[in-house]
Amino acid sequence: MYCSACVEVFTHIIRERTIMFQEKTDKHNVGHKKPAPVRVDFNRLISTEMSDDVYESVEKAFGLDGFGGVIITNAPDFRKTREKVLKNMYALSKEPREVLEAITKTDASGLHETGWSERKMNSPFGKSSNKFVSFYSRYPNETVVFPEDPEFEKGNENVWPVTIPEFREDLMNLNRLLSSPLLGLLKYFDRYLSGKIDADKQGKFVNSFLNHYSCHHRLIGYSPLDEFGKDTEDQYLWDNWHTDFGLMGTVVHPIYLTRQGEKQDLNTTGYVLKDRHGREHPGVFSEDEFMITAGDAMFIESAGYIPATPHTVRISKGMPRDLYRIQSVCFFDPNMSYRMNIPTGESFQEIIQRDPSGYDHRVMDDFKEGCYYKEFIDGLLEFLYK
Repeated sequence: MYCSACVEVFTHIIRERTIMFQEKTDKHNVGHKKPAPVRVDFNRLISTEMSDDVYESVEKAFGLDGFGGVIITNAPDFRKTREKVLKNMYALSKEPREVLEAITKTDASGLHETGWSERKMNSPFGKSSNKFVSFYSRYPNETVVFPEDPEFEKGNENVWPVTIPEFREDLMNLNRLLSSPLLGLLKYFDRYLSGKIDADKQGKFVNSFLNHYSCHHRLIGYSPLDEFGKDTEDQYLWDNWHTDFGLMGTVVHPIYLTRQGEKQDLNTTGYVLKDRHGREHPGVFSEDEFMITAGDAMFIESAGYIPATPHTVRISKGMPRDLYRIQSVCFFDPNMSYRMNIPTGESFQEIIQRDPSGYDHRVMDDFKEGCYYKEFIDGLLEFLYK
């Protein structure tokens, strides 16, 4: 335990750094119009035809002056498909301990998890997160793709709860809806980067990832915040500010339930993101929609022209603190055997200067050009679980 004087000093340091960051952000934001949320129709995005107005929306969502993500509308039967999965996750969280232990799986390194997880996570910008449980799986391949290590592939094969027979099928149906627009975005990212990267790297997103990708799905059950007391600095947070690891990530509208399992219809996602200039925005989208944001791997693979999107999860003003929050996020990753590269020949420290938000990328400081995606992820996971 820290003494009260130490806590006071640490609190002062954090407050001063927050003020300095905000002053830097405010100065940088002078002359930059605050971006608005961007919506794109599901069918238009997954079309093989390139559309100029969809491209303009993608640039407004992901570019250096963008909102930080795009909201996908009109996905077929999305609300029903999503709700089945989230209710299954809540039901799973109430299963007996022996059922959950049977589907808890960690590979030999201790870094990669499949199935049920109750591990806390570190954050570079806050306390360790321990207010949730998770269920991990992969799609369309039900394991990682890393031929260099067959044992690693075998150790990451999906496991499914036998007590909820529809669990796997319902989640696969949701994955099909989420993955289609993720794949549809690739050609627009190539167009956006066409005048910015080396000639031999043109078309890299379609060429590298259209047929060689993995969707790493994480279902999350957040505990009621009133279980954690009111006197802590993070009493309103379910999760700390962070960026996701992969190329892209999806987030759906959560469901909220009482301790008795009764669904509560709340018109809030609890999701907050920062735009490219560091300004906060609530993630406002309906139960029929979902959002796609960019991750750490995208920052590298785009040479910093598509920064990762910082985000957090916290309750809105006046929202009850005694509810469970059930969430689905899906990370779009390269295969583990993919060799990562900055397509301009620049160093990592050089592309950091391109991020207008001035976001601290300390978790990626050890990035090495040409590393396997597995090596990149392992480095981030070591920080997450250290």
